[in-house]
Amino acid sequence: MPENIEKILRGCFHPKEGRPNLHKVPVNTERSKQHIDKAHNNLRAMKLMFDSDLFDWAVICGYYAMYHAVLAALFKIGIRATAHYCAIAAFKEFYVKRGKVKPEYIGYIKRAKQLEHKYAESLDKAQENRVIEQYGVEIFTHDDAEWIIEDAKDFVLKIEEVLA
Repeated sequence: MPENIEKILRGCFHPKEGRPNLHKVPVNTERSKQHIDKAHNNLRAMKLMFDSDLFDWAVICGYYAMYHAVLAALFKIGIRATAHYCAIAAFKEFYVKRGKVKPEYIGYIKRAKQLEHKYAESLDKAQENRVIEQYGVEIFTHDDAEWIIEDAKDFVLKIEEVLA
């Protein structure tokens, strides 16, 4: 079932309960640059983790590199996000839907988020069950993580290109 981006955005800007997760703010080029810098730090961490055979952390760092690039893009148009799903929905609306970024780039971040989420779910399950056999976490392989090296770099570079 396709996502209803407008509904998600409405809920992110104007939730029925709690605080909004998307805020209109003045365009902040400096904050945008800080998030791009953080994206590059995460790319370096991703490579170090991958080269050390810490594939789960390589995926997580790759995801956060892309996520910080998304935050940079949003600050560039005057939006501050405080929740991942809202940031990604806003990025889809204001960059992908409007043709500034190809839809394939959303696939990159979704794939990374799914693997990161799969890892987090394993940890949640282990914590909840408190059973020794279930304390094992999902084992990531070289193949699970290899794709993120290029996808995360491509994603961050594409966002930098769009913001330039």
